[in-house]
Amino acid sequence: MNTESKKPRLIFLDNMKLFFAILVIFQHARVTYEGSGWWYYVESNLVDPFSYIIFALLTSIGGLFQSSLLGLFFLLGGYFTPRSYDNKGVKLFWKERLTRLGIPFLLYSVLIDPLLKYYLATLGIEPWNSQPVLTGSLIDYYLVQFRSLESFVNFLTSAGPMWFLFVLLIFTAGYTFWRHLDSVQQYIPKEFSIPRYGYLLFLGIILGIATFMVRIEFAIDEFPLGVPLPFMIQYLMMFTVGALAARYNWFEIMFRETKYFKAWSITIVVSFLAFFVYIFLVLGIDSNLNVFMGGISVPALIFAVVDNVICLSMIFVLIPIFHKKFNTQNLLLQRFSSTSFHMYLIHPPILIFLSLLFAPISLFPVIKLAVVFPITIFLCYSASYYGLQKIL
Repeated sequence: MNTESKKPRLIFLDNMKLFFAILVIFQHARVTYEGSGWWYYVESNLVDPFSYIIFALLTSIGGLFQSSLLGLFFLLGGYFTPRSYDNKGVKLFWKERLTRLGIPFLLYSVLIDPLLKYYLATLGIEPWNSQPVLTGSLIDYYLVQFRSLESFVNFLTSAGPMWFLFVLLIFTAGYTFWRHLDSVQQYIPKEFSIPRYGYLLFLGIILGIATFMVRIEFAIDEFPLGVPLPFMIQYLMMFTVGALAARYNWFEIMFRETKYFKAWSITIVVSFLAFFVYIFLVLGIDSNLNVFMGGISVPALIFAVVDNVICLSMIFVLIPIFHKKFNTQNLLLQRFSSTSFHMYLIHPPILIFLSLLFAPISLFPVIKLAVVFPITIFLCYSASYYGLQKIL
């Protein structure tokens, strides 16, 4: 049995998962009232100057860090995979993974996602009310999905924010295949130290260039078969680093040696400032930010490199911060963290319901965000702790 299977539970990682789940919910609430990004329901409001300034800050900062934070989801997924695999064995491991990830993914794909779209279409909400397949009966909508193999595959993989479960299953399958390659296992070193800063920075740049090449064909907002292909290189890297961190105790090394934290903190600040200096001085403050989405352009290349470098940097910054500052839990935080995964699963219908409930109320969009978001968190927690957690 490998050493990672004997480690005690790390409370700060549970707190990190809760933090990331809340951030995902916040991002979808932000899109609801700001409109920059994809979500089921986007409220069309005249944005007042105050809301415009706040949303501009949230979008610019959040846009640069959002994919990095999602990458940390995969880092944690990779970190917990080896221990679970070693403790349970391949059959029990996959039974648990299919129950925890596969069933929620299928339920969301074939039930919740279609019902949300159909319900919004019946309310006359764009873009759903303009789709012919959603204008008939619900039964007709389901029958249309079986008319061709392509439409059926698209139906099964159209899981909205639950694409994370699908991709995590893909990475887990890759890990399982790798563990069964006996010809490779014998060459795996027993010890493997964290690579030097320069090597990792070079790796981040190379991954950024590779990501840029993928985005030439697939822009950031394109998800073929429900898979975030423009981010897959980054997410695979994070999952792999997580698995390596578990096997070689990299997190523990980060806690002891502050040099990693200092170097990568500076890297984040420099990358962030350089990126925005480039926007303001080269592109102009009123430039079209779609140039960063993909295609053959210098802005797309710069964004892909900065995106990957910051994502890699986050490992060495957030992990030590949470270990030092957030490695304890009171009863309330323990309950919240135990439901973080279920809050993520249940948040789309709850957020949409609340958004529609507050839609007739005349408030500044940023005020609505400040009201709807905490209520959504409370309802997601209640539904998860007292209901969904007992089922899944």
